[in-house]
Formats: sequence, structure tokens, C-alpha cells
Amino acid sequence: MLIFLIGLIGFLGIHSVHAFMPGFRSGMIAKMGAMPWKGVYALISIVFFVLMVIGYPGAQASTIYFGTVPEGMKHINSLLIPIALVLAVAGSLPRGYIARTLKHPQLVGVKLWALGHLLVNWDLTSFLFFGGFLAWAVLVRISIKKRPPVAPKAPNIIWDIVAVLAGLALTGWLMMSAHVYFFNVSPIPGM
Repeated sequence: MLIFLIGLIGFLGIHSVHAFMPGFRSGMIAKMGAMPWKGVYALISIVFFVLMVIGYPGAQASTIYFGTVPEGMKHINSLLIPIALVLAVAGSLPRGYIARTLKHPQLVGVKLWALGHLLVNWDLTSFLFFGGFLAWAVLVRISIKKRPPVAPKAPNIIWDIVAVLAGLALTGWLMMSAHVYFFNVSPIPGM
């Protein structure tokens, strides 16, 4: 459990620097330059991600279960995840109408992904993992509201179309084989 927790806390922590320590981030960029800072940031993120992945099976093996998940929750999760993936992709692309409407679609996508998985994983490890991501997304969104507003770029519907197609393709890939391959759990209820 310790390696998993170090990975989780570190991963969410490094992804909180921009939101909660903007002075540190801008200072590092001023010292190192933008590209070296991005390289260090990416390397640290990868290290903590690997620790999470390595530690997860051990944490899951000794987890505490809180109860049996009602079958209906799995169906709700199956509805939330495609939306979450479309929003996550939309937040990574240039501004479209989805981004204009939701302001930060990637954070909304993370919230839906985490909430959906909390509905179907009633154990301590999942609570820490998905609950941690949900809390992180909420806190980052609150911190963004406190920043000075930035003039938004004009939206382009092309990016919304790309987000929907890519999000649905990612959903299909996960449902067909990837989720079982990577996580040993079928994302389709009853299978």
C-alpha cells in the first residue's frame, strides 16, 4: 500500500503545482526555461505514475471491501465513462464549443471518470485512488476560479468533432479489450 500511496500522492501533487504553487512553477520556468521544466515535470510525473502502477496490485490485494456493488451502478458507470473520455479529450485539444461551455472539460471528465468508478468499486484502495482524483479535480477547479480571467480564444466546432470521435474510439478500445488487458476487469456489466 505504501508504494501505491507514494505514487498517488506524488502524481496528484506534481499535477497540483500549477494550481496551488504558480509562483514556484513560474520561478522554475524562469530559471530553467519552459522546455527543460516540462521535461523535469514529465519525468517526475512518470516516476510517480510508475510507482502507482507497481504499488496498485499489492494495495488491492490487502484492501478492505465495504460491500457488494448493486448491478445498476455498473450501468451508470458505463454511461458516465464515454462522456468523461470525450471531455478529457476535448480538454486536451484547442478550444471548441465543449470547452467554451464547460470552461475546463478535462477536469469535468476526470470528475465523471472518478465518480463513475467510485460507484462500482467499493473498496479502500479504489476509494483512495478514485476519491483522490475526484478531490484533486474539484480543488484544481476551485483554484482556477481564483485566477485572473484570460481572454478566451474563439471556439471551432472541428475540435468538438475530433473530441467526440477520439473519445468514442477510446471508449471502444477500452471496452473491446484494453480495460481487461490492463486492469483485468471487464467494463461491460455482466461480462
